[in-house]
Amino acid sequence: MPEGPEVRRYADSLHGILAGKQIHVISARTKAAKKYLAENEVHLTGKRIERVFARGKNLIGLVENQYYFYSHLMMWGRWDVRPEGAPSEVDRRERARIVVADGSAAILLSAPIFEVGQGDPLEEIEPLRLLGPDILPYPGTGPFDQTCFRERLQSPINRERAIGAVLLDQTVAAGIGNYLRAEMLFLCRMDPFALVSDLSEEMVAALCEIIPLVAARAYAGHGTTVTDDDHRRMADDRSLLYPNASPEWGSRHYVFRRTNLPCLVCGEKIRQKRQVTRQTEEGEDKERIIFFCPNCQNVEIARK
Repeated sequence: MPEGPEVRRYADSLHGILAGKQIHVISARTKAAKKYLAENEVHLTGKRIERVFARGKNLIGLVENQYYFYSHLMMWGRWDVRPEGAPSEVDRRERARIVVADGSAAILLSAPIFEVGQGDPLEEIEPLRLLGPDILPYPGTGPFDQTCFRERLQSPINRERAIGAVLLDQTVAAGIGNYLRAEMLFLCRMDPFALVSDLSEEMVAALCEIIPLVAARAYAGHGTTVTDDDHRRMADDRSLLYPNASPEWGSRHYVFRRTNLPCLVCGEKIRQKRQVTRQTEEGEDKERIIFFCPNCQNVEIARK
């Protein structure tokens, strides 16, 4: 699933080709947007796109006269940016298409969520209203909101939840997914299965520092969360990579998808384990795989 840094890069790309230009074509195949456009496409055509930006894992486009479009990529979605123009044929995976007056186009593929509306999307769309502080704030908007993060992290509803599960909750911090939480917890030397109520002040302070640091590193490095020195170290030492791994792509993370490879800090094998991250309304447990170093992160559950 694309996480905050990946969605931010999509937003950058869409802003670069769409912002300041009038909408020539906007179409959708998702149910709600298709219905809305059937009634309102005439009002959007010719309107200027003012800005495209990311909020956590959400991408939002602001259009003049307070119109907007919104997408969430979920697991497999992506935006295909076409400065040279949109293809005439429609890919079966296409969910939305935006073409501006100069022919530049953005095509949404495989994403189940695309909406169009009018008003403030941060208020009109419920998931956006509930988001926690963005892990990758835009320049000029202030730093990562540590106060809000602390309040939401340590709220009564979260105190008896495992920190590895809470970090995936977008109402606590917006933009963290599976690879980021594994890397952040490793750099904090924190047990993913520890309860929030058991975290010391030093641990919470470490999270406040590491979360925006790793998010910014992943954004700048196209998903890479290790330092340049550690990236080179892994690329130069085949014993730190899987046998058939590309030195470039196999050396991007400390623990994520490095099961049974040596920890860069202590040399112990990286482990993985399924962790319950939430329950559905029907009471079904939802699980994600968490990657960690049992030694550096003092994960007792991995030694049983």
